[in-house]
Amino acid sequence: MSNQNISTTVSGDLIVTHLIGKINTDDVNEWFHGFEHACQQFISENRKYKLLVDRKGYTPDHFSVQKAWKDKFFNETLLNHSMAIAFLLEEGEIMNYLQQSNTKKSVNFFDNYEQALIWLNEYSI
Repeated sequence: MSNQNISTTVSGDLIVTHLIGKINTDDVNEWFHGFEHACQQFISENRKYKLLVDRKGYTPDHFSVQKAWKDKFFNETLLNHSMAIAFLLEEGEIMNYLQQSNTKKSVNFFDNYEQALIWLNEYSI
């Protein structure tokens, strides 16, 4: 069954990917299939993309789910072709920690979708 909380869309040089709701490892695999396909369209043409990763309201059903997501998402080929990455997360301690510990200019963390989009649209290398 397809899950509307798991989707990836491409608009111009922007890839928007959603992985939200109650998630299991099958959902992560389904999500990655669409996400990787979108990225490969750019990689095959040697184009860079901006990435909005929506994980606001994400609830893994087991600790292994988060590891499965990280193992798939933090893929050098996919990340090396990204110009900028905005993560959309729940407000709170994890987001505060990530914002404070982040050292990359091309990565940012938001709890507001519009702010994340504005930052990505204005971002340039």
